[in-house]
Amino acid sequence: MSTEKSECEVIAQHEDRTIPQHDNLEQYLEQVDEILDISRIIDDPPQKSQIINYYLMNRFTYRFFYNWEGFVHCGINYAGKRKSSDCQAQAKIIDRYLHDTEAKRVLELGYGLGANSGLLAKRNPNVTFDALDISNKPLRRFTKMSNAHFHIGDYHDLSNFEDGAYDVVFVIEALCYSKNKLHVLHEVKKKISTDGLFIVFDAYTRSRAIPLSHSEDIMWKLITRGAAVDTFEYVNKVEDDMRKEYSIVVAKDLSTRTLPSLERQESLARLYLSSAVVAKAINKVVPFDIMKNIPMMLLMPTSVRRQIGCYYLHVLQNGQ
Repeated sequence: MSTEKSECEVIAQHEDRTIPQHDNLEQYLEQVDEILDISRIIDDPPQKSQIINYYLMNRFTYRFFYNWEGFVHCGINYAGKRKSSDCQAQAKIIDRYLHDTEAKRVLELGYGLGANSGLLAKRNPNVTFDALDISNKPLRRFTKMSNAHFHIGDYHDLSNFEDGAYDVVFVIEALCYSKNKLHVLHEVKKKISTDGLFIVFDAYTRSRAIPLSHSEDIMWKLITRGAAVDTFEYVNKVEDDMRKEYSIVVAKDLSTRTLPSLERQESLARLYLSSAVVAKAINKVVPFDIMKNIPMMLLMPTSVRRQIGCYYLHVLQNGQ
């Protein structure tokens, strides 16, 4: 069933932005350099084992700094002022597509703590949800849901799931960890039904004519490594891969809609950096893989305002 009437439909929508003339980037980098070893962070490309370890170690961190409900992704806000429910926005958008397509079977890739599949399973008791993650275990309350089934595995290999069985597959802020996104796109294509949907929320590097300055390059590397990502690929490159397997039904730039959520993380990181003495003491007892989140939290809003990082919703449709 076509989703052309969905309120989410915006084809290749881009919002106007201006780069701020003044921000705190240089000051932020100086503060980070005083407390953390920048070179240690940016010179340490993550391996698969590190990605697994990153999420296992940060289970509590994400719940404490992001939200206690178990959502491990940024929020989306349309009002300009952050609300606690912003982290549910992705699931609510997906929910509309489930109703539009009258979906019966759904697969999530990279379920984190299980909150998105859990919320959707509660809202759609007649829909069967499978969810896959490379390392995490869902929160206990989500495992009690009879129509939600959680699996451990790598989304590069979906052979354990039935071909052509899923009306909707979705992934929220996890495709960025793949070094071979075209392979994942192909794997998913085999699992979704004719005209089925693959819904992707993720962060990318924005394509731009102006090269990054030295400070911007350091900032983007700190963000990338802080998220345990090897490379945030250019959004237009990933879209080219998407077109090889699907029709792009929606390509919606949500970058500015994430700012209220990201700015909250920035304020928490600023609090940590406000006292170098206290921060250095914390560093001695808290694992490095947790503390390298701090520069990421601090710098993400600046990267969005400077049009370096971007956040997109893509809705891809299968076709025979």
